Amino acid sequence: MDAALIEPPEERRWWQSDQREDTSAVIGLQSGFAVVALGTTWAVFLMLGLMSGGVERTWLYLVMFGAIGVAFGLLLFAPGTPAVSWATGGAVIAEVGAAAAFVWAIVPVDRGAMMPFAGATAVIGALFCLRGRVVSGWVSFGLVTVVLGVLGRQRADALHYVTEPQSGNLGILVMMTVFAAIIGPRAEQIFALRRQATRESKALAVRAIRDHELARLDDRVRPLLRRIAAGGALDDVELVHCRLVEAQLRDRIRAPGLDVPAVADAVWTARERNVRVVLLDDRGDRAALSGSEDGDGRLDRARAVAVATLLDSSSGDHVTVRLLPEGRQTFATITVASDGGVTLRELDGADQPV
Repeated sequence: MDAALIEPPEERRWWQSDQREDTSAVIGLQSGFAVVALGTTWAVFLMLGLMSGGVERTWLYLVMFGAIGVAFGLLLFAPGTPAVSWATGGAVIAEVGAAAAFVWAIVPVDRGAMMPFAGATAVIGALFCLRGRVVSGWVSFGLVTVVLGVLGRQRADALHYVTEPQSGNLGILVMMTVFAAIIGPRAEQIFALRRQATRESKALAVRAIRDHELARLDDRVRPLLRRIAAGGALDDVELVHCRLVEAQLRDRIRAPGLDVPAVADAVWTARERNVRVVLLDDRGDRAALSGSEDGDGRLDRARAVAVATLLDSSSGDHVTVRLLPEGRQTFATITVASDGGVTLRELDGADQPV
């Protein structure tokens, strides 16, 4: 029931950064499809430029698109909301460097070779806005314009180098700025509502687990309470049953991390065989309900070893299962005192003896 109520965290692919809560998430920019789409766009722009017939220095044109690819990757995968500063600065430098290479890589003012560069830099400007770095997008646009104007003047017509790629990019950057200004606050509201829903679902899961555990305990307690309320004397079997229920109530208080049906049933059965069992939970989060926090599976493995030990115990044994405080190499200890000897088993996070 615990696993059904508490949803595990989403598994991230090797190429994905941590989940971000910004506009890029709202439009699906963190999906695998976005990676494929941007990669395809980059490759198409490169092929169009090489096939245009206006490339004068092929190696420099490839370097230019390599820098553009770096800017794509930094803005797409950079962590943080907005994108971290080092990635933003790297994207600005890559775009400006690509602009410098562009002027010397193509035949002067060849329109066919200019258009792929214009389209690629327009995508970079859009990525700046989608990653919450609108100001950096405008700074990069201004620096690219200056570089194209200064270097373009040395090659041919400075104005032509600026107007061909930058006039269209200006309109796109203005639209993306407006888009980011409108969608950005909405994205924050969406993720705030999502966090609230997550908190509420966890609280609901905790209540459901508590109700489930109380119902399980009620099945054993209610018949005894009815028998006591009837006023008759309890026989030996019922007295033993009362002591078992009392011990189980103490277990729930002292060891909430071990209060799951499998362990409780094993402890009940062991005590019926006259095995003395003590359960302890000394973790810092001992007030948490069982199963609510076990991301690495250590608690489940400790429970499994405890159940196996209890099933193997014999009459007269003394079994102590203890979950240790956080921060220690040892996660749990299981002590079995039998026939005058004591066996201590210490478990680390991988369920291995320490």
